[in-house]
Amino acid sequence: MGYTTEINIYHNAVLSKNQVMIRKAGITPAGSIQTFRPKPFCGRKKTGAVATRSGNMALISLDSVSFHYGTDDSLFHDLSLSIDTGWKTGLIGRNGRGKSTLLKLICGISQPSIGRVSTPVDTYYFPYQPPEPRRETIKVIRESVAPFEDWETQMERLLADGSEESLHAYADIQERYQSMGGYLIDGLIEREFSRLDLSAPLLKRPFESLSGGEQTRSLIAALFLRQDAFALIDEPTNHLDIRGRDILGQYLAQKQGFILVSHDRYFLDLCVDHIVSIGKSGVTVSNGDYSSWRYNWQLQQDFEQATNAKLAKEISQIQRAYQKRRVWADRKEREKIGAADKGHIGHMSAKLMKRAISLRRRVEERVAQKRQLFKDRETEYRLHLEVRNGTPEVPLVTKNLAISLGDTTLVENLSIDVHRGDRVAILGSNGCGKTSLLNAIEAAHAPNPKPVAGPISVTSGTIYIPAYLTVARSHQIPSWKTGQLSSLLEAVDIDVTRFRTIMGELGITGAIFERPLETYSEGELKKVDLCRTLCEPAHVVLWDEPLNYLDVQTREQLEESLLLHKPTLVYVEHDRYFVESVATEIIELK
Repeated sequence: MGYTTEINIYHNAVLSKNQVMIRKAGITPAGSIQTFRPKPFCGRKKTGAVATRSGNMALISLDSVSFHYGTDDSLFHDLSLSIDTGWKTGLIGRNGRGKSTLLKLICGISQPSIGRVSTPVDTYYFPYQPPEPRRETIKVIRESVAPFEDWETQMERLLADGSEESLHAYADIQERYQSMGGYLIDGLIEREFSRLDLSAPLLKRPFESLSGGEQTRSLIAALFLRQDAFALIDEPTNHLDIRGRDILGQYLAQKQGFILVSHDRYFLDLCVDHIVSIGKSGVTVSNGDYSSWRYNWQLQQDFEQATNAKLAKEISQIQRAYQKRRVWADRKEREKIGAADKGHIGHMSAKLMKRAISLRRRVEERVAQKRQLFKDRETEYRLHLEVRNGTPEVPLVTKNLAISLGDTTLVENLSIDVHRGDRVAILGSNGCGKTSLLNAIEAAHAPNPKPVAGPISVTSGTIYIPAYLTVARSHQIPSWKTGQLSSLLEAVDIDVTRFRTIMGELGITGAIFERPLETYSEGELKKVDLCRTLCEPAHVVLWDEPLNYLDVQTREQLEESLLLHKPTLVYVEHDRYFVESVATEIIELK
């Protein structure tokens, strides 16, 4: 396998879940390699629980809240919940379970169908559309915090007028301006930029010219620059690279309190001290980070499993005893016919029947106890991933490959051999050429090899992938976002039954297939796109950030399926736990 100073390739034929060789770009010295050991997220007890802050913090409370879309699609029923605004709260749950809706109820964007939501603090929701994104970044952030420019214009006008009434109005505006940090705001923005590892020159660039990760971090900085504001942050890690997630997680860990929706397990472990989990049967609140919650959840599942087995055994034994007592009681009752002492025999029959009835009640009690178990256990399906037969030993090779964006070289001198069953993770910072590499591979596989779409070009080197191989591709942004799913499946000749089966394995069933794609959540759209690559067996699979918006259970399903079926896979992903669990090789583009 080729290796250059521009691209770091780490071999790991047998990767353990908790140890992988990854060099953190920009964190470890150039040329060095750091062994990364993540926090455990299952199967191991966490020690040293995250400390929580005490004090007279305000409580966000939901009192007997019900919420539904239309008449039948209910998300919450009689929900009562309290969240301390001093907590760094992680909000988790399956796609479509109502995480984003809960945030919108808290901040008033949505209203409950029944019940009351009490929010005693000012809340601000992310993501949000900033005002005038064509302006300089520093001005966009300033105006996201408060209308400083408008206040400055008014104060200048009122001061110039000089009348007593104008001076009183000036004083009122100046007080608001000062309380929101107007005299210090530029310095505060620079300080937050530094903490988020964003360079000062970015502040002078148009906001819309920033990368998606830079925009995300900028807008989150604005949230925490608001005075006495409580941040509601909805999936901020999508499209952030691994290093960006680390930086944002460490930044949030230093903040006072917030509610964060995320499916990235490592990211949650970095920055939360409480978990609110939306399950099948209700909402639970736990102290600690994600790994602590996951460990305790597994303990509960193991306990319920053992209790269920014990109850099942008891029910079986009691039912057998019940049947015996019934048989004996019936036999005694028949003995009364022609007996000399019918009273005595009747008494014995009644006594046996009473015992049988008592045993039946015990069975009913045990059955009732069993019904209380597993109320929050999700239905678990094994995701079946078909791998096409006939994959050659080395289905994909690149030699001295160079990829450019205009005059900028993204990838240089990349030589890799992808063997059958390899699962190659492509890592690197945003904009380093990861998606361009996948695009180049896909373009080279076309029946008549064609240039890479857009301004990206392969400037030198070769990509070898036999034309007879089947290549499946999922995209960072789902290809299907509008229209009816059935029509789109018919247009590309995908077996609808097979598609629905796989979607069911991913947790999507029922009437959703009759709804237009415009009504799907981002996670549901991502599952549709992913399902397209799983419907037909492929020799080589190309995935571009497949986990964006996907819930934790689906991520773990994919991990299990990939390890079991061993497809030949080249993928871009920033979920650290997923990469370490699945990858057989890691390529880091600089």
